[in-house]
Amino acid sequence: MKIEKTRKAFTLVELLMGMALTVLIAGILYLMQSTGVSTVNKGTTQILLTSEVRNKMEIIIRDLRNAKEVLEIKPDYIKLRTYKYTIDIQDPGEDALVTVEYEVERSPKRNVLWRSENRENPAKLLSFDEIDENIFKPYFELKDEESVTGWKYYPYDLVSNDTWQRSRITFMRVVLKFKQGKEEAALATSVTLKPAMTRIRQPNWKLR
Repeated sequence: MKIEKTRKAFTLVELLMGMALTVLIAGILYLMQSTGVSTVNKGTTQILLTSEVRNKMEIIIRDLRNAKEVLEIKPDYIKLRTYKYTIDIQDPGEDALVTVEYEVERSPKRNVLWRSENRENPAKLLSFDEIDENIFKPYFELKDEESVTGWKYYPYDLVSNDTWQRSRITFMRVVLKFKQGKEEAALATSVTLKPAMTRIRQPNWKLR
């Protein structure tokens, strides 16, 4: 007696279901990979942008830290007289005073933060699609008997721009918020204007 072997095979429905599952799994894997790459690229871009701003922020902080007086200030503009020290000349005195200006130039497509020294050779410090206007946030110092230190900081009124308050600015918050393409980032720091503070507390001292 002859025994016939039964041949097993996939039906058309099973093949279609298998193909559908394969396409679905491949789509999920591609989506996960695409999202991961996008996240890495976004993080890398933000790191590079923040690193550039941090380097430029050091220049601003250096000028503020050595400032003798603030001549004019707005949310996105500051003009000050500051001591310009060098490695060779650590204590040059009044001869080292220079006038430094920081100003944001705005256009529909680009914002540029410029730095100029003695109104000569303005240098492009930062350039982004957008730079927030609230960069400089100054505080002036007054006596306060209730304070432990005997002094207290008060926010400087940028609207009234009072000369008496401006001459006593000794503390500054600097906040750089910017946008480049689809990426946004911000960097903030604080600095004490040491020569200015010294002048207020000890007016008879000769500044160096």
